[in-house]
Formats: sequence, structure tokens, C-alpha cells
Amino acid sequence: MQPTTLRMNPSRWSARDGIQNIRELGSMYLNVGYRAVHIFRTSWPLERRAPPWPQPVAPTILIGAGSAIGTRLPVSLTLGLTLLVCIALQAHADGDSTVAVTPATAAANSISAATKVDDSKQVSDADAAKPAAGAVTSATASGTGEQQVGAGEEADKPAETKAAETESPKDEATKAEPVKEETTDAGEDKEVVTAKSTEDKPAAGTTKRQKVTPYESKVIDFAPAANITFGDDIDDEGKCAKEIEIYCDDVDEGEGKLADCISEQIAATEVPESTDDVPEISDECREEVYAFKVHRNSNINANVPLAKACKVDADKFCNVTWFFGYKSGQVIACLRDMKAQVSKPCKQQLFKVMLEAAVDIQADPMLYEACKEDSENLCKGVKNGGGRIQACLRDKRMQLSWACEEQLFRQEMENADDIRLSFCKDIEPGNARTKDCLEENREQLSSACKEEVDSMIERRVRDFRLDSRLRNVCENEIFNMCAYFGDLDDMDTYDSSVINCLQDYADEIKNAQCKSQVKKYLQLASQDIRFDVPLAEACFEDRQKFCADVPPGSARVIRCLSNNRERLSPVCRATLFDEEVRFSENIDFQYPMKTACVKEIERFCKDVPHGSARVIRCLQDNKAEKDFGKACNDEVSAYEAEISKDYRFNYRLHKACQKEVDKLCPGLCQNNDGSPCGGKVLRCLTDKIEDIGDEACKKEVYYYEKMEVSNFMNDILLAEACRTDVELHCSKVEPGEGRVHKCLRDNRKKLTDACRREELLLEEKEANSIELNMSLLKACKAERQLFCSAVQPGQARVFRCLAENMNDADFGSSCKYQVVYKLQRRQANWKLDPPLRKACKADVLTYCANEDAANSEEGLVYKCMIKNYEALSDGCQKEVGRAVHMAFFVWQRGAIITSECDDDIDKLCLADRPNMAARPGAVGTCLATLLERQDRASARLLQATTSDAALTPACARLADIAEPPNMKAAFESSLTFALLKDQLEAIEVATGLPTLTRDRLGNPQGVSLTGSMAMMGVTALVVLIIYGVYAGYRRLRGGNDRDYTLVVKQQHK
Repeated sequence: MQPTTLRMNPSRWSARDGIQNIRELGSMYLNVGYRAVHIFRTSWPLERRAPPWPQPVAPTILIGAGSAIGTRLPVSLTLGLTLLVCIALQAHADGDSTVAVTPATAAANSISAATKVDDSKQVSDADAAKPAAGAVTSATASGTGEQQVGAGEEADKPAETKAAETESPKDEATKAEPVKEETTDAGEDKEVVTAKSTEDKPAAGTTKRQKVTPYESKVIDFAPAANITFGDDIDDEGKCAKEIEIYCDDVDEGEGKLADCISEQIAATEVPESTDDVPEISDECREEVYAFKVHRNSNINANVPLAKACKVDADKFCNVTWFFGYKSGQVIACLRDMKAQVSKPCKQQLFKVMLEAAVDIQADPMLYEACKEDSENLCKGVKNGGGRIQACLRDKRMQLSWACEEQLFRQEMENADDIRLSFCKDIEPGNARTKDCLEENREQLSSACKEEVDSMIERRVRDFRLDSRLRNVCENEIFNMCAYFGDLDDMDTYDSSVINCLQDYADEIKNAQCKSQVKKYLQLASQDIRFDVPLAEACFEDRQKFCADVPPGSARVIRCLSNNRERLSPVCRATLFDEEVRFSENIDFQYPMKTACVKEIERFCKDVPHGSARVIRCLQDNKAEKDFGKACNDEVSAYEAEISKDYRFNYRLHKACQKEVDKLCPGLCQNNDGSPCGGKVLRCLTDKIEDIGDEACKKEVYYYEKMEVSNFMNDILLAEACRTDVELHCSKVEPGEGRVHKCLRDNRKKLTDACRREELLLEEKEANSIELNMSLLKACKAERQLFCSAVQPGQARVFRCLAENMNDADFGSSCKYQVVYKLQRRQANWKLDPPLRKACKADVLTYCANEDAANSEEGLVYKCMIKNYEALSDGCQKEVGRAVHMAFFVWQRGAIITSECDDDIDKLCLADRPNMAARPGAVGTCLATLLERQDRASARLLQATTSDAALTPACARLADIAEPPNMKAAFESSLTFALLKDQLEAIEVATGLPTLTRDRLGNPQGVSLTGSMAMMGVTALVVLIIYGVYAGYRRLRGGNDRDYTLVVKQQHK
């Protein structure tokens, strides 16, 4: 009994569907009533009896009444009336076995009723037992399926069938012998054979195969018996005699061997390897083979190998005909449903049956019965075989009748897990393993095979139920996480959103097997827009408009849509944005990059796990290596440029900084139409990097800054502002490693205001860390390792370390050049000196706001702070003094800050030693010496004696600011601290007790006393306080605490 399916799909609801639902309910109630009566009457006798009429007849006789009852009466009352009517019919059947069928039910009977065969009828003539191909085809088309063709049906055979039978070669010497019955046992299989004494004796020379006597097969007890001719095979002297002689000459007749051989040749004609090797199979032979397989698949007893292999499984899983009645192909359909649980031999035979049904729609009785009319109307002219009719029906799914669509879906689900082609011959078939092999090697398949595999994937991504592994391993997530309430086996509960739901919540899936399956679907979606249902549907018109000439596959269409993002429709643009965010998580979803970087991933990232963009980051970190291929470098650079358009494209930054974005940059990006933020949020995060509290977020923002300084295209705002300038001044410069930025800065005076402003902002970021200064990082790699290995980057600490060691003999000239260049560059803009920028921010706002607002590069803010030096805060004074000191340290004539001293330096320092300027710090030492001499003597005396050696007031002021204040006090203080430190370290060594608190570099930061030392220290402190109080008290009293002798000296006269 096939389950009743009500039409509840809202998108396809109609008034006709409502009436049909009512009729289905009525028919269902009548079936239930009949079952109850049948169970009641067959439960009491010792042996079960077959129903007095074919099972499906009862519902069809009463369908009209059932429809009326189902529309007007409650379910319980309807069921009761149905029972009474069925009992009356049963009583009538006991008296008269003739059942009257009204004209109104004749059409239904032709589809659902089967002609009863008298099991006691014996076959006396071998020719009468031989089913002609045309007769089998006619019987199948009328729905008789597994029924035997008796002698009384000869009159109903078409004329062409009779003619075909009369033309078949027969041995006139064949004689029928008396019938005898023989039982053969083979393990658990029992075969009842009748009419076995008849033997064909062909004339000499007509065939070399021994003819097998027709017999009756009833291996499966609860299925109808089947007449077996030619040993369950096609006739080797029939319509395929010529083909058998050419292609199957060495194949024995029996158990479908000849039919399988010819089927292989037919399959070879569908996909020929070469035009010279195409077998020639006549249409008559094809029809005979198809008819034979249709007949076999209509009754399991007609397929002897299948019946033998599946006898135990059929008894175990499919012995329900005593309750539900029998229908053509029912047992085989049941075994297909249970194919995962049946024995291995049964699986092997079932696969052959399913393959035959996939090739020829008539070999699946239930599908053919449901789709016969649709195939004739919608696929007229489509040649049978090769699965062409099923493919045609799938292409016109929206026009199919309900029953046909349901059966077509059923066959798709059954066949969804197994493809057997030579490309994956080493893969064990079943459980979608072969399909996985084909999918992974799609690019290596022939174009025809690749097209079929792509079509299969496209159907599967639209209905997850066609993937049995996904249904099984993700069942809990499908029902709970995605709130799916449908039936996994019911076509009416189609829901294309389930796979999308699983992809959306992929990070939350805990089941490793389910997560792996979902990842495969994401990987397929990232490769081909056809496998991404939401994107394919949202961008159908845009794809035709902008990417019509772009072939699908290799993410070509997705990249084309991305390149035309601004011109896309809002729905397409928004969907594309969501998919790109989703694809940013894994290198496996970046198909062009993964394909181009196969060698690089193996060489540099072999042990890096996939996911969380880890492999992508590994490629970014190693792209400057000499063994890194250009194709991979180009893909990584393209990826970096893309993720710079919107922080959400950067998976690692997006995940780490979402809370910081909400806190520091609210409202900056509220585009709901799928348009990228254009770098606004990224600019906000880099500007406020010091305010970011989350270390993971700060790390990702810092990494993005490294991307910015490396390639100007990774700063979307700068790239937009400098597009014209790059084309005009730097068109021949290859992007990467900061080359374009250097070119723009070398042409700073020629840049547009917008581009100059963007470059200045980037320079400010570069000044914070040597990691962001590509030229300095590359030139000073050895010096950094030698002199500053213990210095942490940030706040220009490494740069200061390099500057302080610049006079060392081991300091390279290229690094020295870069340090001097950066120090000179700082004089133009105070913001390029991070410590000064931090210390003097408030003072600049107070005293130099106008100069700062001018955004000039003439050192206006420096000059303003020097002018107001005495009013600055102590911290700002210190940083300004250091900045002026470093300006003299790398003095060059005409420098912005030190230009006031150029004449004095030429006259007082370089006149006697012209090479002094070549050594960093020499000019500054000269000025410091002159200033010290000038301070020691009185101005008048100095002017009187050495008037030519005096510094001008402006230069003297700069030289005074450049020297740290209170140098002697600072020196004495440093000596006292050094002495105390040495003494405390000696105590530590002697006692073993820690007395100094040190930083992570080992430098002493304070004194720490513990245990007995702490007690002694507290005691000493108390004693010292008591003594101080006592001494103070004595001094206040004015008394002398010591005895003394008064000595009076007298002068003698």
C-alpha cells in the first residue's frame, strides 16, 4: 500500500488540489476499512487465505462513495460506515465471486488493479510459456507489472506482438511432455519448478547454447509466481541473435547474462570512447532487452538471481503483503528502501536493478506508472534509454503531475549515493564515496562526464535529502538547529533553506562529521555559483547582464560579479556580500588562491590546520620569501585588496574586533544593501589602536596596518585618493614592499592635497613601529638583531635604539642612511615622532593649535614649541629637547629645525674641521662645547676676549634646548643610584634573599624586602624615627648634648 500524500504545498495549491485531497482521504478511509475486515476474516482460520478479490479493487469500487463520505461526515463515522460497506461486499463475495466494476471505476482499475492468475494453470507448450517482448511491454504499460500472461489473454495481444511471436525461430520437433513438479533446495533458497520436463532441441547449427526448460519460479513465497523462460534471460535466437553472435558469443544463456552483455554494448553506444568502436545495436534488440528487464523488475520472482540473493532480507523486511496486499514491483521497491540493511549479495543484485531503472524508466514500474502520461506529453520524441526520459522530466519538474514528481523524487533519493564509473575504480562503491571521488576530480573528467556530475551536484544542493550522509550525520542539527519539521523521505516537505542554515551555523556545529559535510557544501558553493542556491537565484539576471560570457566553475562567475559589485541589483549585491563574508573563513573556500598556491601551501604551511583563515595568514606571512611563486603572490595580494574593502571580509579581524567596533566605531558602517564599508571602520580601528582593550583585536589591527604599508591598494581610502597620482607619477612601479608609497613620497610636492594628506596619515602609523616601515625594516634587519634584539617594537623604541647605536663600527651604511632619512623627515611634521606626539598633545592644543591646523610640512609646530619652550610641561620640554638634540645629531645644512645655527656651525665648527658633519653627533658636540664655555665665563669677558667664538642668540637658544637640563644633578643622581644598586646586589648575593624588584629585562626598578630582612628594615626604620624625634627635641631645648672645655686665648703684651 502506497502512503497517501495530501497536496499541502502552498505554492502549488489550487481548487483541484482541494478536491483531490478530499478524494484521497475518502480512499484512505476505505482502504483502512477493508484492511480491518480482511485481518478479521483471515486471523481465525489455521491458514491464511487470499482476499476474495484483488486488494486494490475494493477502494476503487467505493471511491465515489468515499469521496462523498470524506467531504461530509466526521472521520470516526466515515470509518464505521466504510467497515459496514466492506463487510457487505465480503458477504456478497462469499456467495458470488464475480465483482461488478462500474464504468466510472474502469480507468482506476486499469492502473491500480492487477489481473488475477490461476496458480493451478500449467503450461503445456514451451512456445506458449515464452513471453514475447511486445507482450511484456504492453503488460507493463497497462500496469500489470508482476502478473503472468495466461492463455486467456492471447486475444488481447496487439497484432504486432503476435506477428513477432510467429516470426520467432522455433524448433518444430519440440514436444511437450507430461508435467512433473520438482523442488530444488539451495541453502536457504527454495525454488518450486513446474513444467520442467519440456526440453528444447534446436536443429543443428542454429545455436551452440543448451536450451533451458521453462519453469515456474516462486522463491519469494508472498510474491506471485513467475514463468521463467530461457533460464531467466533473453532468447539467443530472438531479436538480438545477431548482436549476441557478434558481442556475446562466449557468454552463456541464463540469469540475465546475455541481457547484461547486450546492455553493456548499449551503454557503450551512449558514451562511446571513439567513433570506430561504437557497437551497432538494432532498435528491435534494444526493445527486447528493455522489455526483458521491465518484466524482471515487475516481480521479484521473475528476477531469479535477485530473489535468491534477497530471500532472507525480503522475508525479514518486506513480508507485509498479507496485510497491505500486493502491487507490481512492491517487494523490489521495499528492498531498495532497505538497501542499507540488506546483505551484501542482495545489495549487489539490487544495484543492478537500480541501474536498469536509472537507464530505462519502464524498468521502475512505480515510476513508469506514475509518469507515463507526463513522459508522453512533455518528453515526446525523447529516445528511451540512457536515463534520458528521467532527465527530461527533471528539467520540466514544475509541469509534472503530483504523483510523477513524487516518484521521480523517490528514485533520485534511492540513486543519490552510488555512481560507478571507471575514473574511480579504486573507490569502494556506496555511501556516496564514488560521488566524492568524482566531485574532487571534476576538472580531470571528460566534458560530458563533468557536465553530468555538475548537474548531479546542482540537484543535491537544492534538496539536502538527496544526500543520505548529510541526512544521517546532521539529523540532530537539521531538526533542532534549523527547525526543520518535515519528513526526510517525503517530497512535499522540500525545504531549500536547510543547507543554507547549516552553513550559517557551521561554527556552532559540534558534531565533527556533520561539520565536515557542511564544509563540503561551502566548498562547492565557493567554486561554482550553480552550487550556491541563494546566490544563483538572487543574481540570475545580473549574471546574464554582466557575466553572460563567463563560464561557470573555478569561482569565475563569483569573481565577475564581485568586480561589477557597484552595478549589481540590491538583492544580488547583498547576497554576494553575505557569501563573501562566509567564504573568508577558510582557504578551501578561496578556490583561485588554493589552486594557485598548492606548492606554497605544501612548502610553507604544511602543518597549519585549515579553518579560521590560518592557512591564508600563513601565506601572507611568507609571500616575501624568494621561493614564493608569482601566481600565488598575485592571488594573495588580490585577497588582501579585497578584504581591505570591508573589515567583515577579514575573517580573523571581524571575529576578534566585533565588540571593539561596536564600542569605538559605532554607526560608521550601516549599509544594509550589501555595499562594503569602504575602509571606514578599518581606518577608525587603526586611528584608535591605543584605545583597543582586546589584545587579539589589537594584534589583528596591527597586522592590517602592515598590509597597508606594504601595498597601497590595501588602504582603500588612500588608493582612492591617490589613484590619479599613482597613474601619473608611479605607473611603472610594481606594488608591494612599500614601493609605491616611497614613489609617492619622493614626489610629495607634486601630489594632490587629498593624496598628500593620506600619505601623511600613513607615515604617522609607520613611525610607531619598525614593523610598519618596510624600507627601514629591510635595511636594518642585521642591526636590529645585533643592537636591539631585546627591545620590543612600538612607540618608536626600536628606532630610537638604532639611532643611539648609529656611530658603532658594526652599523651598516644602508641602515644608517635610512635612520638619518627618518630623523630628517621628522623635522617636517611633529606627528612623525610618536613619543613627542604623545607627550606634547595637550601643549600643542594650548599654544600651537593654528600651526597644527595648517597641516604644513615646514616644521611650524616645532618652531612654535621652541618659541614657547619655557611654558611647556616638563614631559613635553624633555621630548622637544630630545628632538632638537637628534636634529643636531644628524645635522644637515638647511634642515628645518637647525637652520638658525647653520652660519655658526660653518664658522665655529666646520672652519677648522670640515669633515665633522660626516660623523653623526660631531656637530652637536661642537655646539655643546661652545655653549658650555659661553656659560662659564661672564658674557662681558667672553665678548671682550673671544667675540668671534660666541653663538648667536637664536642658535644659543637651540643649543641650550638640545642639552638636557641639570646635567650635573642628573649625573650625581645616577651615580648615587648605581652605588645603592651595587650594595643591594651584594646583599642579595651574600644572604640569598631578593632585595630588588626587576622588570622583564632584568633592570632594577625598586627595593623589595621579605622575611627577616623586612623585619630588620622595619626595626631600623623605627629606631631611625625615634632617634630623629629625640634629636629634634634636644635641638628645640637648645641644650648641648656634649661636655666641652672653654679655652680662652690671651694675647701677651
